[in-house]
Amino acid sequence: MSPDKPDAGTHAAAPLTLRFDLVELETFLTVVELGSFSAAAKRLHVSQPSVTARVQRLESTLKTRLLVRTTRHVEPTPAGKRLRERAEIALRDLRKLLQEFQADAEAARLRVVVAATPMIAAVMLPPLIHSFCQRYPDVRIQLRDLQYEDVVARIETNEADLAVVAFDNDSSKLSFEALSEEDMLVVVPKTHPLAQAGKVTLEQLAQIPLMLLDRYSMLRETLGDEFAKRGLSLRPMHHAANLSTLLGMVDAGLGATFLPRSMAQRYARDTRATLQVADVSLTRSFGILRSRDADLSAAALSFVRHLQANFGAILTNDAPQS
Repeated sequence: MSPDKPDAGTHAAAPLTLRFDLVELETFLTVVELGSFSAAAKRLHVSQPSVTARVQRLESTLKTRLLVRTTRHVEPTPAGKRLRERAEIALRDLRKLLQEFQADAEAARLRVVVAATPMIAAVMLPPLIHSFCQRYPDVRIQLRDLQYEDVVARIETNEADLAVVAFDNDSSKLSFEALSEEDMLVVVPKTHPLAQAGKVTLEQLAQIPLMLLDRYSMLRETLGDEFAKRGLSLRPMHHAANLSTLLGMVDAGLGATFLPRSMAQRYARDTRATLQVADVSLTRSFGILRSRDADLSAAALSFVRHLQANFGAILTNDAPQS
């Protein structure tokens, strides 16, 4: 081997670029199948000169004669037969793949991903999803129960179509539509001295260790402001990320907590009592959180309308409309 000549075997051949249109290939296959340019033109709803031009462009691109005319019909050359055999397999696989893409798109169109914090996901949404799916059996609701920060992140990244949360923040990326507003109740153990009082004042709360869920930052600020107006001191608070942890702390006698009325009453049971705050209005709004930039599918919009019509009924323990 000459030292100044490269070894051709050491270099991979450059990949070929397909420069013809699929319509040209499909036209060629139709001509071969029917044995006629005119018959192919009728099936493809184009003129015969268009069929001829497509086949000629394909032959020019491949630099190969693909068809020959006989006295009666058109037949493929040996090269045309090879192309037909390989092309039919390739197009069949491609059509199958396209059908799979269409099926995936249809499934996505009928799938609604809903994010929610654990308390809402466990208590409020299951009956709403059940009644919605009875009305729209083809739609699949995927519920994601996440911590508050993860719920917001899923909406910001469009990994969820919408969320049902109590949203306290302003955001240029997100829109929040309130569905219901509830007053906040104080939850204490049944053994607490105030358990039978029914109501409690801020002055009384100032004497009780208070505990809040991490995401109740706005409530914490409101309490701080209301305490300050009355010359009261807000003690350092215990915090918990999960409701079960928070209620466990209440049961252990570590203090009192705040929950929206429907949740407070639902979780009061035999070991806890609820108290109305007498001298200040403390509320929390539940609603739909969406990305401002994302367009909802028809299925997602239908679920939004279902939430709008029935969310309040869930809070009052009424059956949702199916």
